[in-house]
Amino acid sequence: MAGARGPLVGGFVSLVAQRLIRRERASPGWARVGVVAGVALAAAGVALAAGLRGPVIVAGFWLASLVVLIAALAVRLRAMLVVAVLGLALGVASLFVVLGVASGIEGLLVSSLARLNGHAMVSKYGLDFFEYDAIASELEADARVRAASPFVFGVGAIVVVGDSPGSSDSPDSPDLGHDPVIVTIKGVDPDRLSGFSTAQDLFSVGGFEALRPAGPRTSPGIVLGTRLARRLDARPGARVRVVVPAEIRQDRDATAGQPRHGEFEVLGLLDTGFAEFDASFVLMHISAAQAIVFGESRASGIELELEPGAAGLGAALPVTRELVEQLNRPRTAQRLQPLYRAASWAERSATLSSIRQTKALLVLILSLIVVVASGSLLGALLVLVRRERRHIGVLAALGATPRQLFWVFESVGLGIGALGSILGLALGTVSLGALSLLEFELDPDIYMIDHLPVAFVFVDLLIPSAIAVAVCAVVTGPIARRVSKTRPIALVRG
Repeated sequence: MAGARGPLVGGFVSLVAQRLIRRERASPGWARVGVVAGVALAAAGVALAAGLRGPVIVAGFWLASLVVLIAALAVRLRAMLVVAVLGLALGVASLFVVLGVASGIEGLLVSSLARLNGHAMVSKYGLDFFEYDAIASELEADARVRAASPFVFGVGAIVVVGDSPGSSDSPDSPDLGHDPVIVTIKGVDPDRLSGFSTAQDLFSVGGFEALRPAGPRTSPGIVLGTRLARRLDARPGARVRVVVPAEIRQDRDATAGQPRHGEFEVLGLLDTGFAEFDASFVLMHISAAQAIVFGESRASGIELELEPGAAGLGAALPVTRELVEQLNRPRTAQRLQPLYRAASWAERSATLSSIRQTKALLVLILSLIVVVASGSLLGALLVLVRRERRHIGVLAALGATPRQLFWVFESVGLGIGALGSILGLALGTVSLGALSLLEFELDPDIYMIDHLPVAFVFVDLLIPSAIAVAVCAVVTGPIARRVSKTRPIALVRG
């Protein structure tokens, strides 16, 4: 008997909760509205499937989806609960859309960082990383590493010293090409960088051959970011000068001497997909960067591209730390401190950290929408208790325990929260799909990207739905507790 009692109690709670939520008779008016909206939704869907992407069609598809949702709720649920479910659905959808956009921006930045800098990096303590080529070969010997490429990082100024072929000398064209611009300098070994699977995608003009070293009769090559090239008015074939002042050089005695500089020929253009990088980034051969940044043949570090199984955001840094431990192990008997250390470009990016902090803040702020929507659930439950007090009293008189009555109303709150979450996620998915179809253009000078990216991430599904269900459970608790403690005779009398 005890074993069979649990399912019976659960069935009783579920049956009564459904009876309290569902409408007694369907509303034919809302059913007709739902049919009309469904036809409009189907028509808009056919237009989208045919390749039409106009704002009117996309907006019509979204509005038709919203009307179908409202009509379905009005047909099936009690009128007092429709507002609560709809409010929760809109709150969850809003949070889901914002998280989807934030995840899209984060994913775009991470992919740009991975294409530009690999998944992780290995650097050395001190200023004597001269054995970088041997260490890169040792790292590539590990099965988890696809490629390892030494790099030199620095900061300098760039200015055009020779007009590019085909440049306009018209007085109406602004002379921006001779204004110096502060840039981030990166020197790479093109032979090793070519082992990175997505490195070739960085070049919108040219390729690895653009990173040629200096020769007896040729200037070294340089690759400019696309927005930087437009700012400088430097087309392929132009000559530019890169200057590293003495105060920011990375020499052992950085404050002495004159600024180092070198003349380069623009042989390629760089397109990372992120405007902030494209506006201030230059690539050159590692030997040229060593000459103007260090004045000696050493490297800033080694960037790694890991195999797909080890290249996740959470796995890249631990795998690199294991590799660094192997590098440090033979030398621990000779030195007290390790020689090498591991780092992740994604975790060291200030822009990425800012996006993640903003994302957390948006979750906190937009969660208030769900909290406000739960106020309508609180009012609906109070009205529901008042209207159904006699039926509740009859159930109590027939043997329903206070615990069963508590879980009846708690199940109502949890059911409304779950239903609002599911419908909100569906509406949010439609909204994100509409945004991706419209491809909103943005000003890269303000937003660092030229379009609004979206991403469907599983964690973004869990956060708004978990918040909605938790808030509904908390809001319903006091009402359910009050009903469970009321005597049956009091409920019947009202």
